[in-house]
Amino acid sequence: MSTNNFNKHNTSASNITTSTSSIGSIGNNTNPNISRSNIAAPPVSSSMEKKSGWGDLISRRSSTNLPAPPTSISSSSKLNKLHQSILAKDLGKVKQILTSKAKAKQYFTQFDQMDQTPLCAALKQNTYDIVKEIIHFYQTNKMDINEQDKNGYTPLHVAASNCDDQILVLLLNYDGINVNITNEDKNSPLHYFCQKFKSPNCQEPFQLFLKKGVDVNAQNKNGETPLHKSIMNSSVRLLMVNLLLEAGGEVNVLNYRGESPLHFAVYLGREDLVSVLVKAGADITIKGGSEKKTCYELALSSQPRNNKVINFLKNVQDIYNWLKSIDLETFWLNFVKEEIFMDLLPDIDDKTLLDSVGITSSGNRMKIIKQCRLLKEQLANQPPPPPLTTTTTTTSTGKSNITGDSFKSTPNSMDSTGSISSDDLKISLTNLEHWVIDPNEVEYTLKLGSGSSGKVYKGLYKGKEVAVKVLRAITTQSQLDEFKKEFQIMGSIRSQFMVTFYGACIEPKLCMVMEYCSKDSLYHVMNTKSYDIGWERFFQFTMQMTLGVQCLHNWNPQIVHRDFKSLNLLVNEDWECKVSDFGLSRFNTADNLETLSKIRGTFAYCSPEIANGTGCPYTTKSDVYSIGIVFWELIIRVLTGEYSRPYSEYSHIKMDFQIMLNSKEGLRPTLPQCCPVGLSNLYYQCVHQDAAQRPSCEEIIETLNRLRHEYMSNKSHWDSLIKKPTPTSSPPINSSSSSRNNSSLSTTPTPTSPPTKK
Repeated sequence: MSTNNFNKHNTSASNITTSTSSIGSIGNNTNPNISRSNIAAPPVSSSMEKKSGWGDLISRRSSTNLPAPPTSISSSSKLNKLHQSILAKDLGKVKQILTSKAKAKQYFTQFDQMDQTPLCAALKQNTYDIVKEIIHFYQTNKMDINEQDKNGYTPLHVAASNCDDQILVLLLNYDGINVNITNEDKNSPLHYFCQKFKSPNCQEPFQLFLKKGVDVNAQNKNGETPLHKSIMNSSVRLLMVNLLLEAGGEVNVLNYRGESPLHFAVYLGREDLVSVLVKAGADITIKGGSEKKTCYELALSSQPRNNKVINFLKNVQDIYNWLKSIDLETFWLNFVKEEIFMDLLPDIDDKTLLDSVGITSSGNRMKIIKQCRLLKEQLANQPPPPPLTTTTTTTSTGKSNITGDSFKSTPNSMDSTGSISSDDLKISLTNLEHWVIDPNEVEYTLKLGSGSSGKVYKGLYKGKEVAVKVLRAITTQSQLDEFKKEFQIMGSIRSQFMVTFYGACIEPKLCMVMEYCSKDSLYHVMNTKSYDIGWERFFQFTMQMTLGVQCLHNWNPQIVHRDFKSLNLLVNEDWECKVSDFGLSRFNTADNLETLSKIRGTFAYCSPEIANGTGCPYTTKSDVYSIGIVFWELIIRVLTGEYSRPYSEYSHIKMDFQIMLNSKEGLRPTLPQCCPVGLSNLYYQCVHQDAAQRPSCEEIIETLNRLRHEYMSNKSHWDSLIKKPTPTSSPPINSSSSSRNNSSLSTTPTPTSPPTKK
């Protein structure tokens, strides 16, 4: 969200932050000799992000950031000895002082120049060993750990806003700690924790808050809940939101301006947060803020417009209004959770639709079926959109007069729908125009499905069967840049282990033409019980996928896939497994270091060094970790005859973000004891916690060859390890027939719920 956008809502935003901006205001200080800059309060800023303009607004209201404590002993000569030792971070001196019980107790009643007790000063210094000693002294001498200062702050308020997870856990484990005490602004320690905590290890302290009986829906003086505050967290906001929702956080609690957490997410311009909150039941009809706007109206009035937020909220509003028109609005959330919006209704199978949204009443089912058929009829009667016409000036040499680097980000004009025009797409693809296909050469023969990025068709290109991915309208420069990067990668590589890319059409719709893989993704293959997947198929698939990734890693410049998973491995008619979906792939160059450090891909396949959230860049070893998880899926499928999702064996893991938190602690999907030792060793090497210890693709291929030789030499033993499934009709190992007619590009899986597909 830009500063200009924020300033448009500065009245609203200033009220959002009142409860925390008043921390440290003179009006709350009863001592006339203490200036605003010397008030003892946690340094809690209510800015959502400085870059978004929230920080500038807060600074105009009041000073919320306290000055740094004295940096030298000489400047703090009036401090008592305990305060001086804490300031100097002298653990030995602190221990010595605490041995004198009576004197130490006296020191604990005295304040420093920032009006802090020794415990709060130590918490502000964030020194674990000193805090541990002081807390032990409190316990031993039965001192009140919940003592409030003149503005109502407790040590837990300070720790929640300032300390790392270790110190906060130390304090939360204190017997008798009260997690629900509020300050004068009615902010509890949880409010500060949700807004200010920075470590990705937020689950452990949060669980301790819950164990101590925290009220996750407590409202401060302005009516804000911890969920409101979590939207402002600049480090772990999405993790925090998920934790609160899982713990029973209410999404429709309003502050005194009538704003829900969803309004805050729209102010921030975060589509991921908006989606999570809406799917948790956020009411899109609430009108809040000074202008009394719904969140959709608010998104439309934002400048610059965030098209992702706008499009999602419009989809939600449209499906809600449609259901309301037929008196079935009570089911709106079911549709939204499944992301079944108006564009899918005319084409979706009636039974699939009704089962997925949980509509069981025969009357309601008939009503939905009737309305979907009406939509389909209306769509069929609409005239086709006119073809886009473009003009290209030519030079005297007959060549197109187009200049510029094909990947230079330049402003693009938009058509009336908000989409980037085809002319600008052509200019953007300069130097790649040899991959642009004449739309007259492509014939669409069968719709295969719809996904988040567009619709997929089976078709013909120059008489060859192909898959055609028709993309949703590109409305932003970032979307265009993403498309160009995928376009360049797919157009750069030719390998039998990669899905073949034939080119792209710009008119009448932007689409990508590529190899048709009739058996769909490896995920779908593993979920189809009628397919006999034994050791021969295992070695074939694993060898082919590793060779595909090796091709990327050996390319110049090197390419890192970043989203390797079974959904992105496609199987063709000849049972060849191919690497696909390069939407998240990146050339491993200096120019891409920033995007290489962003967390991408599904959490189950995401290596711990990436999931850790420390900005570690993706490397080839990150892809190797993902390869290991796919190996696990295949091994389990071979041994049991059934597909299992990674981490499904752990009952405590309910959400994707929990996989991320547990994997960085070393938790992995496990293999059964009957798994061949060499295969088990290869898997655990691939998912080693230390990226440097993982093998290269070359080493994996060498090991697979050796293990396949072992299998061929002792087939009877290896095959005896396989649990025999119930006999069903299945194609022979080299069958060229397929009972599936799905595309290579991600239709909705039906056997089980797959890992999240981006």
